[in-house]
Amino acid sequence: MADPFAPIRRLVKTPSDAVRWASVLEVTAPKAGNVYPGASFRDLSFIDFVAAADIASKHLRDEQERFSRRIYGAVEETRELTKTNVNLGILLLLGPLVAADELMMRVGNNKCKANDWLEATRIVLDSLDGEDGQNVFRAIQVAGAGGLGEVESMDIAAMYGEVDLIEAMTLAKDRDRIANQYATGFSDLIDNVLPVVWHSIDQTGDLLEGIGRAHIQLLRDEVDSLIARKNGMEVAKSIQRRAARVNLGDPDSVQKFDQSLRGDTHELNPGTTADLVAASLYLLLRTPIF
Repeated sequence: MADPFAPIRRLVKTPSDAVRWASVLEVTAPKAGNVYPGASFRDLSFIDFVAAADIASKHLRDEQERFSRRIYGAVEETRELTKTNVNLGILLLLGPLVAADELMMRVGNNKCKANDWLEATRIVLDSLDGEDGQNVFRAIQVAGAGGLGEVESMDIAAMYGEVDLIEAMTLAKDRDRIANQYATGFSDLIDNVLPVVWHSIDQTGDLLEGIGRAHIQLLRDEVDSLIARKNGMEVAKSIQRRAARVNLGDPDSVQKFDQSLRGDTHELNPGTTADLVAASLYLLLRTPIF
């Protein structure tokens, strides 16, 4: 079967290109309970995500700046433009991956194995200092995201001084899957999420359909931590059980599940899972073996 990524991968020359493509592909795919063309939230549209993708690409391309500062700059500009935290989760995931990508480019590593990403990301995370922690927590505060990094002592420290980012993320890892990536060296993303996204796209032979199916599969595998933070674990588990009953080959079944997650306040938006999909797409765009 032909590589579904091949036409786009030829256009991806830099990490910044991959940031934009991964972000746009993620929001273009019809993912249950999320924004995509023709399915907006009251306060958030497809166009907002495309604008955020451009902002993320612009800020994350500055290789001379530490990635935490790039995240902060992108969150600030996105918040000013869209008045939402539309891309906070994606930025928190892509920031270390872009830095790891840049590290591998400098040493001539062609990123052919998942272990290449694990090793490079570990080096990046091991190099973080208190200023990085402060930058990330200020980004979270600017975005106005509830729950992520909600560790009181760390929030206070971010206002006045430096923060041990890995310690803070480790404290939050059981309630937030993005924090868990920092705490575990992104092994959850690379070992558990990436294969699901790749196999779904490979099996369908279609990027957008494959992404949508992978999103539901991931919701079956683990509760969405954004839903859990907003509604409690029991609600998140009920969504997980409903995802398990979706017939991925039946458009009506998929659409019914999608509609069941929508509402005026989008409290059931499985946004963390969507962010993890975007990060996986970045890896797939930058890893020649796939």
